[in-house]
Amino acid sequence: MVLFFVFIILGMAVGLSYFFGNNKFSPAKLLLSLWLLAIGVAQLRLSPYEAAWSGKFWLILALFFLLFYLSYVIFSRLANRKIKAGQIIETTNSKIFLITILILTILSLAANAYIFSRFGTLPILSSVPDKMRFIINKQVFGLWEYAALLPRIIIPLAFIFLLSGRRSRVVKIIIFINILLGFLLLSLYASRLVIILPILMSYFGYLIIKIKKINWRKIAVASMVVLILVLVISVAIPMFRHFITYRDYYADVDYNAFTYLADLSKLNLPAQLDFLIPLYLIPAFNLQAFFRATDYFSYANWHWGGYGLSTFNSFLKIFGAPELNGAIAWKEMFLPWWVTATFLFNYWVDFGWLGIIVAAIFWGVLLAVIYNWVTKKPTVLSVMLFAYFSFVTVMSIYTNYLMREEFYLDIILILLVGLPISHKLTKRA
Repeated sequence: MVLFFVFIILGMAVGLSYFFGNNKFSPAKLLLSLWLLAIGVAQLRLSPYEAAWSGKFWLILALFFLLFYLSYVIFSRLANRKIKAGQIIETTNSKIFLITILILTILSLAANAYIFSRFGTLPILSSVPDKMRFIINKQVFGLWEYAALLPRIIIPLAFIFLLSGRRSRVVKIIIFINILLGFLLLSLYASRLVIILPILMSYFGYLIIKIKKINWRKIAVASMVVLILVLVISVAIPMFRHFITYRDYYADVDYNAFTYLADLSKLNLPAQLDFLIPLYLIPAFNLQAFFRATDYFSYANWHWGGYGLSTFNSFLKIFGAPELNGAIAWKEMFLPWWVTATFLFNYWVDFGWLGIIVAAIFWGVLLAVIYNWVTKKPTVLSVMLFAYFSFVTVMSIYTNYLMREEFYLDIILILLVGLPISHKLTKRA
């Protein structure tokens, strides 16, 4: 319990520095704050599936944080000298934005119509929403599914568009309708992740665009609104999916929306606090799965890794290339139904200690470059990339987003949309 309070206090202190200290909204502070909080929560060990961490695991975490922070600081100084400051861009031409957003919206509507015509339903309308998501994911061609979920990128793009300058009333109405339509389409898939992504991207885009003008009251209000939305969505969506999908499996018990997760996780919580189960499992079980991985993939090779490149399998799958590692034995390692283990998992599986070092340096350098770029030259492209990688940073406690095919498609789309827009706006600046 002492460690719980120590890490929670440290996480909150770094979080306050993220909002109000030097280098406000730095993704390095965001990562450190979230991980410190998650480590604190994991010390509660509310489930019998959770074992106490070994000294080796604590050393792995310490090594990552140390090298990540050093890499970030060193390359921040280098990037700060190399990247020349530009003017804050405000657009006056709405056409290029509106055309882009409307084209993407039409593509999304067409893709959703195709998926609905093929299956006769969508996850939120299905009698088994939790399973229907995976059926669509496996049976629909990747680009069709990606196009159906284009509002994930359309919404923050539209929001950043509204923040980038004054708009006419007609343009604002069109954009607001587009944003509402986007959230409606995303809600059809009963996935918290696809809804949380545009919310957080819009939030981080707002913070970085207003970085020189925003005061503590606006930061507090925006952060509180986003936090409440994310927490409610994180609880409500899995609650809905599980209640509909698994109610027939628990006909003989007093069934509620959290019975399924409570049964699987065996959390030691009072029944009235069952709504906290989804929030607890994300940090605690992900860190526990990573801890188990450090023991499972241990001593087999000189570097304790599996000599694979599983981190890049999702990139290979886009082109239909074979995966570079075998199937992970989740049942032997941890729980087969909990298949994420923080973003460090695959680096350890592939390269052991060397993987942790590579991950720390890679993410430290990448986030340092993006942060200095967006603070020096806040274009549509740099703001979108900053917002996206801030979201990826939030997700780091949950999964390695580089392992998802949509990561690479998202980056390509942001570049395709952002480069021509940013080029034109830079000339106007």
